Amino acid sequence: MEKRRFVSWRRVSTQKQGKSGLGLEAQQSIINYFVAEADGELIADYYETYTGKNLHGCTELQKAMEFAKKNNATLVIAKSDRFRNLEQALEVYRSMEGNIYFCDVPMSEDKATYKFMLSLSWSLAEREAAITSLRTRQALAAKRARGESVGNPNAVITNSMRENSKATRKQDARLNDNNRKAYKLTMYLRQQNKSFAEIARELNDGGYVTSTGKHWQTVQVQRLVALYVSAK
Repeated sequence: MEKRRFVSWRRVSTQKQGKSGLGLEAQQSIINYFVAEADGELIADYYETYTGKNLHGCTELQKAMEFAKKNNATLVIAKSDRFRNLEQALEVYRSMEGNIYFCDVPMSEDKATYKFMLSLSWSLAEREAAITSLRTRQALAAKRARGESVGNPNAVITNSMRENSKATRKQDARLNDNNRKAYKLTMYLRQQNKSFAEIARELNDGGYVTSTGKHWQTVQVQRLVALYVSAK
């Protein structure tokens, strides 16, 4: 009997994790274990360091999904928290037509059952995160009430860290679907010598919204153009 084929995708969110290999190695160990448990075969492995919010920026994920589809393989991911939220996990689930396996979610051959288990796992994780956050806030409030200092007074934010954060925010903004759609229309209208104020009105009249879902203003259109021009 032919073994079930898997294609793995691993992700860490910081350069430090990526260089050390600790996060990636841990994910690989988890994947190897569960692929063996499923009596499967790992035919390809993709990994990346990505700190952004938009799935389009996960280039290695896109490659892994395409390779898995072409080779009739299952996409395997160590933990569902490699995505920022349940919506992203379900987006990939739908794109893979359910042919995906998260090692922290019990496997089921029934796709409807597995989708339910994935949603349930995320719900439980989000609930636990909310409780942990509440406990942390209560503990900090208690320390402040006692007159104790909170935070790390020795923390140092370097210029490199600031630049990396700035670059990541710009990349997320360029990948945002609302921004990309608005930019296309903006450049078309600019070719017709429309002013930024006129373009803002046309964007709003056409139902276009900003990355945060708000109406366009003149200065925001100017920033939108500058955002994409700076990347060329």
